[in-house]
Amino acid sequence: MAYTIKILNLAKTIRAQKGELLADKILESGIDLSLYCQKKAVCGKCFVEILEGYLPPLEEIEDFLIQKNRKSQKYRLACRYKITGDLAIHIPPESLLQKTLILKTGIKMPLAIDPFIKKYFVELNKPELDHPHSLLDVWRKHFRKKNLNVPVNLLRTIPGSLKNNRFKVTAVLYDDNEILAVEPGDTTERSFGLAVDLGTTTLVVELIDLNTGKSIDTATENNSQMKYGMDIVSRISFAYQTSDNLKKLQAAILKILSLMIKTILDRNQVSQEYIYEIVFAGNTAMNHLLLGIPVDTLAISPFHAVFHRLPEFTANELGLRLNPNSKAYVVPNIKSFVGGDISAGLQATDLANRKGNYLFVDLGTNGEIVLKTENKFVATSTAAGPAFEGMNIGSGMLALPGAIYKAEKRNRLILHTIGKEKPQGICGTGLIDLIALFLNEGKITPSGKIDGNKGIIRVTEKISLSQQDIREIQLAVAAVKTGIRMICEKYRIEKDDLDKVFIAGAFGNYLNTKNAMRIGLLPDIDSAKIVYVGNSSLAGARAILLSKLARKKTESLIKKVHYISLASDPRFQQYFIDSLNLGDGNNPR
Repeated sequence: MAYTIKILNLAKTIRAQKGELLADKILESGIDLSLYCQKKAVCGKCFVEILEGYLPPLEEIEDFLIQKNRKSQKYRLACRYKITGDLAIHIPPESLLQKTLILKTGIKMPLAIDPFIKKYFVELNKPELDHPHSLLDVWRKHFRKKNLNVPVNLLRTIPGSLKNNRFKVTAVLYDDNEILAVEPGDTTERSFGLAVDLGTTTLVVELIDLNTGKSIDTATENNSQMKYGMDIVSRISFAYQTSDNLKKLQAAILKILSLMIKTILDRNQVSQEYIYEIVFAGNTAMNHLLLGIPVDTLAISPFHAVFHRLPEFTANELGLRLNPNSKAYVVPNIKSFVGGDISAGLQATDLANRKGNYLFVDLGTNGEIVLKTENKFVATSTAAGPAFEGMNIGSGMLALPGAIYKAEKRNRLILHTIGKEKPQGICGTGLIDLIALFLNEGKITPSGKIDGNKGIIRVTEKISLSQQDIREIQLAVAAVKTGIRMICEKYRIEKDDLDKVFIAGAFGNYLNTKNAMRIGLLPDIDSAKIVYVGNSSLAGARAILLSKLARKKTESLIKKVHYISLASDPRFQQYFIDSLNLGDGNNPR
């Protein structure tokens, strides 16, 4: 016999059979009910108010959670309620799955929050003389998990913690199968994680509330490895020379990360004890250097990684001062130099679920390109060099206060600087604008030659572009242009076949589409198809920190991506030479 369940506050009616679980029927109707503890009845996040219909006696756990959450006696856990008749219920907002926006620029990507880290305030039954269960068995019984693991270092402190707090404590679980910490009292509101964009030039650490998905704060610093090499190829070469050099690179990155983490925690008055997981998204080489893993195999053909995916490990193994049992996860690499930052970006843009032809282009020191067409993914990488980040340019600088990030011509040259400060130098997007403007004015020829005998173009009294600077940009643009052309040709995709081109990286935030097309960096297509998604590496790391599903999808996706090496293609050299001319001539037609 079918019964009617009216969800009054959502104006929805559903049907159910006798004995079916209320939680299951709510989910089947398309309502995002929060099942934080996977229906183990220990979290209290799926409470519904029974307005009409059978009100069963309170179970012991329900009584405890009702008192804890200060709810009326009409509330019951949907994960424990079995249908016996018609119902009218109210689902409070706190019982619905919370969502957060992962990508906040270009496209809005909502994400349902379901982290690996979860906290539960519990009141455990004490072992009794007639039932002298071990404390570990008590935990396993409470969480209905026969194989619940507990680190040995935690077993040493659990007895005292339980005794001192009258068996009322907060348990921190990882993936619902390992207890990471046992804390006195109710600390469920204090649950944090860190997402890290492990860039070649810059590092970003983001502090995230694991309960709400809210980004609390970010810290940004230059990558301190730059003293050993501005680009990733230079650092690989340095690490390849001696094992001591590899240790120097690892020590440099861990030192600056430790300082950034301490700064962001102190600034927000968050104890390191409440940081339970850190997720890193970096290119293949940066992931290896972070872990102190030799990069020899990336230095010589066929340029393969030591690992693609690693299981979670403890942050303590890296010497990072967080919770003693805090987990660390490195977003998996795809192949060769297409690393975890791209895996994270593909997750953040949800490329796997998009129908049509899409390009994903990360414009950084190493230019990575992914083409998604039908159900196929193909990726490649090209050494763009650090010019897009203002490096190896005479007047170049990182995107810091005083950097020219935008230039336009309105009878005169108008320069815009970060922070509206006096011009100190030129960052990547400013370089693109200036070269496009000077190309239009004839000050630079399509071959990249500066018109005239001076071999220099004055931007301000103290800032100029030299012939060598133009060559650096030409090389970087040609590398990306060649990569896009070859990857599109392989699958017979013409520029008008592209539904969208996603441009990732902080560089893309201020990139002028028209000027990027003018110099040939991007294919000359409808500008509405160009979407700047910002730091998708960080956004993807955030998604993977906050969602089990996002992590599983990322690990599944990288297996589907086919990698092609541009350098091994006999056409590469000629295509690259052809692409040195500034303009759109050799982009996909």
